[in-house]
Amino acid sequence: MDNPFFLQKEIEIQGYDIDYGGVVSNIVYIRWMDDLRTALLKDHHSLELMAKNGLAPVVNKTHAHYKRPALFGDSLIAEIRITMLEKIRWEVQVEITKNGGETVFTAVQSGAFVNLKNGRPVPVPAVLADKWKEYQTVL
Repeated sequence: MDNPFFLQKEIEIQGYDIDYGGVVSNIVYIRWMDDLRTALLKDHHSLELMAKNGLAPVVNKTHAHYKRPALFGDSLIAEIRITMLEKIRWEVQVEITKNGGETVFTAVQSGAFVNLKNGRPVPVPAVLADKWKEYQTVL
């Protein structure tokens, strides 16, 4: 079984992604992580649906490693995978490569799902937990 919690996507560097040094700004990678996480969740349990149900994923930790610069015109491929779903916690790993394989950025991000009304942690949505459990049994 292919990993249902994996997404690969091309990223096009925009002019506003470049900092004064001529490279992709560090904060842009964090924005791309958010975009990737949102796209990955959309296939399983979208943020819109979560919000309707009164919950949301929140980030509590990001460990980012900027390995080499990406420049305007570089061809970027981003990959994200969920590596852990527990009772209330989640973790994702991201890798961004350029020009056919040079790693420019890696990161591990973790968080929890929370109730939007009171900010308290809640269990991982059942649809995600069930798919994760099914995926883990075939590994």
